[in-house]
Amino acid sequence: MANTTLLLEIDGTEVAADDLEHIDEIQVEEATWEADAATLSAKLEPTDDGEWVSPLDALVVPRTGLVIQVTRDDVVYRFDGYSTEATWEIDAEGASKLTVKAIDRSLDLDAEEKVVGWPGAGDSAIASAIFGAHGMTAQVTDTPAGPDPDVHVAFQRGTDWAFLRALAGKWGYVTYLDAAEDGVTGYFGPLDPTADPQAELALGFGGDAYKVSVEGQLTAGHRVKVSRVPPLSDTPATGDSAGDADAQGAAPLGGAVTVLLAPTDVDGEVDPQRAADGLAGRSAYGVTLTAEIDTDRLGVLFRARRPVLVKGLGSTLSGQYLVEKVRHQVTLAAHRQRLTLRRNALGVTGGEPFGALGGGLF
Repeated sequence: MANTTLLLEIDGTEVAADDLEHIDEIQVEEATWEADAATLSAKLEPTDDGEWVSPLDALVVPRTGLVIQVTRDDVVYRFDGYSTEATWEIDAEGASKLTVKAIDRSLDLDAEEKVVGWPGAGDSAIASAIFGAHGMTAQVTDTPAGPDPDVHVAFQRGTDWAFLRALAGKWGYVTYLDAAEDGVTGYFGPLDPTADPQAELALGFGGDAYKVSVEGQLTAGHRVKVSRVPPLSDTPATGDSAGDADAQGAAPLGGAVTVLLAPTDVDGEVDPQRAADGLAGRSAYGVTLTAEIDTDRLGVLFRARRPVLVKGLGSTLSGQYLVEKVRHQVTLAAHRQRLTLRRNALGVTGGEPFGALGGGLF
């Protein structure tokens, strides 16, 4: 694990470096569409008085606070959550272990089902209010103003987390939590798949990963058409989007099939064009690439929800991808990352020098 710094806190107390030696492995996963999660495993040892003890014993109390921070150079990933599951494996031959799983602070938002009316509030205002109620900083992208409360009231029946995810889905947004030392930020907004890449990956014969798997759903992209009559109006509002506005390559995968947005697809008031853009854009991510890398060898700590430039896979598969998920596998001896990348197009855009993408087929 050279050059990677690991911080582990259990119930607000930092685990000393000497005690980390008794933990076999830490896996922590940052994801785009799911809550961040962690898994820790450690040896389970018998004592003379008949007990079985482990350095993770404090985590078997439900919802015990857990912080895992992985740092490399100036890139930091911090998990802030609670223990949710424990597994004891007792082996008389000495291979006994305790495994504990944890979920990020979205558990706070998912702990209570509610019935709440939000009169006159737009979706972004609702998101800001929910994050604030849980003591979190809000980073929210505006949505259209809320409807006239005499005509329509946004109605929540479920947990705050489920409601936020439903609101985000109306616009093709994502919602997630991002932890730092000074607190947790709730994000509600779009991703930028064509932003500057956080790093480059030389795959194929480039040597940054030993094995790469790519799967393409070539007809998954939707062209979304919307037509609705707003309240107090007799003029239909329409929207039409092929989902290719932010294509990451020369051959967009959006618009393979055409669907009509039905009233049951999203709740409440929508802006037809923005809803079409968001839903069509999200459906276009039909290419999934998975790879496992040695962090020390590559020298990069990847973050989810940000672009990465892939080269070495030929003119069809090389180009810009969005990092959907990063799973860190950390031991005292090594740090590996399992990456799941998503793409909404095939081919290079032409904006990158092709030589930098692998120089020909590889």
